Amino acid sequence: MKLLRRLATLVWVTTLLVAGCILYLFNSDPVIIDFVWLQIPETSLAVVLITTFFVGVVTGSVLVLVASMLPKQRKSVDA
Repeated sequence: MKLLRRLATLVWVTTLLVAGCILYLFNSDPVIIDFVWLQIPETSLAVVLITTFFVGVVTGSVLVLVASMLPKQRKSVDA
């Protein structure tokens, strides 16, 4: 079982690395991100896409965690 879990992890990590390399190869155009208060210097589009995806996953995870910690009020049904 331990060997199967390690093999699955190896396949998952290899898939992520290959996807990252493909993303980088096909999106290597330089872009500049310009917010009102912050200007990020020229970087590749792949880095911006990966960073945006990571920030979205972390934000979504935190929101789900906070929502799951809130107390749930159940309404009683009068029959």
